[in-house]
Amino acid sequence: MPTLQFINSNQQSLTLGDNPDFALLDFAGIHPPKANLNLQTITGFDGATFVSASVQPRNLFLTLQLQGDVEANRHKLYEIFKIKQNGTLKYTSELIEAQIEAYVETLEILPMTWPVKALISLLCPQPYFEALQHILVDISFIEATLAFPFQLETPGIEMGVVFPSEAVNLFNPGDIPIGMKIRYTANGEVVNPKLINTRTLAFIELETTMVAGDVLTITTEVGKKRIERLRNGEATNLFNTLALESTFLQLEEGDNVLYATSQSGSSSLFTEISFRPKYSGV
Repeated sequence: MPTLQFINSNQQSLTLGDNPDFALLDFAGIHPPKANLNLQTITGFDGATFVSASVQPRNLFLTLQLQGDVEANRHKLYEIFKIKQNGTLKYTSELIEAQIEAYVETLEILPMTWPVKALISLLCPQPYFEALQHILVDISFIEATLAFPFQLETPGIEMGVVFPSEAVNLFNPGDIPIGMKIRYTANGEVVNPKLINTRTLAFIELETTMVAGDVLTITTEVGKKRIERLRNGEATNLFNTLALESTFLQLEEGDNVLYATSQSGSSSLFTEISFRPKYSGV
């Protein structure tokens, strides 16, 4: 049986599924949510033309049976599921672990019935479940060359060898295209860093010069797009350096082969990509 855990904005939590005080009778709304399809009709012609589509917010409904000290457990629910407050609902089964941000819409308890049941409605503005953890992929890396024991025979020790980026497959195990966070770190001069999808040839490029110690972070997630440089502890918005024809790359379902490069200084560029898979249902 799946296990649910709700963590409210005060970090108070309640686990359901194997809790002797609350029997989870029903959990509805975990299927893919309804899509809104925008169609345009043409006078005199049959059917319609597809224009766009969007997904509605998700509603989750929990039905609980209060057991044990019913009065105390009723107030426990009031404490955890506070009306209008947001929280995180975690879902764990044998196949998947995922979470979703939710707001408490209603909490109804009928104390004069037996057994006493609670009906909880959660509204999720963002309709997709997310994996519990981000996936982190290094596109360029350092191979260590220093081993112990060692003997110092000449001044200067090679600690490691920097390997420039190669095309790397980022596998998205979810069923929804997602954005990502691209993190460039320079240990020398790098001109115009660029990330390319080798299948579609779509790319995102910044017209800027990085110096040793610079960190550039690009967020491509819809609604959270951002480009920022951290230099000597000072953060700067670099959205205006976005090159012409650049795309805020998304990771499609399954395989995504990406390649990080630059106009010059590629061997001084370290690239990390992190993303969190999303699921239309659990």
